[in-house]
Formats: sequence, C-alpha cells, structure tokens
Amino acid sequence: MAMTVTEIQTAARELYNATGDSFFSDAQINYFLWQACHIFAKQALLFERTYTTTTVASTQDYAYPTNTIAIKRVTYNGVKIKRITHREDDAMTLQNSASTMSGSSTYYTDFNFTLSLRPIPSSAVTLKIYSFNDAASISNTSTLEIPTLFQFDTVDYILARMFAKDKDMGSMQLHMALWNEHVRDAIAHKARSRRTDSFATVQDEGTLPATVLGES
Repeated sequence: MAMTVTEIQTAARELYNATGDSFFSDAQINYFLWQACHIFAKQALLFERTYTTTTVASTQDYAYPTNTIAIKRVTYNGVKIKRITHREDDAMTLQNSASTMSGSSTYYTDFNFTLSLRPIPSSAVTLKIYSFNDAASISNTSTLEIPTLFQFDTVDYILARMFAKDKDMGSMQLHMALWNEHVRDAIAHKARSRRTDSFATVQDEGTLPATVLGES
C-alpha cells in the first residue's frame, strides 16, 4: 500500500518515540526522505521514466530531461537510434564536428547531460528518451515517486539521521545497517527484474560484443 509523506513522517517520529515532538520539523524529515530516495536512485537506478519531446529542424542538441541521471534508450520517430562515441562521430563527419549534414537522425553522442543527434534533424519528429532519474524534491503534498515496495524502508534512513543528530550513535548505527540492507535489496530487486524482462536484459548494451540493432 502506498504511503504519503505525512505517513512516513509519523512512522519515523513514532519509532523515534517523539510523536508530536517539534524537535524535527516536517521540512527536515522531508530532506532526510529525499536523501534516502536519492541514494536509491543513485545506487539502484530505482526511478525509471520515459519522456517525449519534438525535434526542431536544424537543431542538433537536446538537454537531458529534468532529474535524469542516465539514459537507457533513445528513439527517433519511433525508431531506436544508436549511441556513438565522439571518435565515431569524427569519422562520420571527417573530423568536422560542425558539420550541418541533416536528415533522419540515426545516431547520437552523449556528453554533459546533452544528446547530440547525427544527422541533425531536418524536420519535427518525436524524440523519446528512456531514462533513469534522480528523486525530485519532497514536500508534505508530494506524491512519493519511490515504488511502494521500498517506501517504508526509507524510515530507517530517516531514523539513522535523527539519532545521529541526537548523538545516539548506537541507534544510528543500527538503523543505518538496516538501511544498507534495504539498499542491497533494492539493487538485487532491479537486477532480478532485468533478468526477467527481455526489453532490459542488459543495463548497458555497449558492453556486449555485438547487438542486433546497435547500442541504445
């Protein structure tokens, strides 16, 4: 069952034995909660998103969507396009990165959180990005992005931070150890889901010696 931000706050305060105590403000607990979500995002790639935008004729560069930390796959007008290195792009343009060759994009380079399409789009079509995302900031009215399965796990991280502030290092270490177990479980869960999902059998197609359609 999905939890609200307020329910996470209440659970943390009750386990801390400080129900109704204002020593930890909602804003501070929400920051600890965001940190827990950020760790899940960074270590377990827990937040998967898809975005669509429309290309602009003669525009090569497209910034990552907000909060994106890594790209899994890109399609151009419904067709998967291949990520290439800058060296491969140099070979394609005879070492002229300013080449304005245009048409239907079939490749992209990825640098500085920006996708650069090649050839440069000649028309407006749909560019779809499959991404792994960081967590957005959290307020009392936020809907938690974190999957329901892992929502209550964040309470242990919050408690560890609360006990650390209270100089109760024994309790802090207990809850941090529990939190580290939750992170390992999340990583294992994502690995299992990829093994049973033919779409995402491997996280990085670039590590394969060969692929049917090329690296995503």
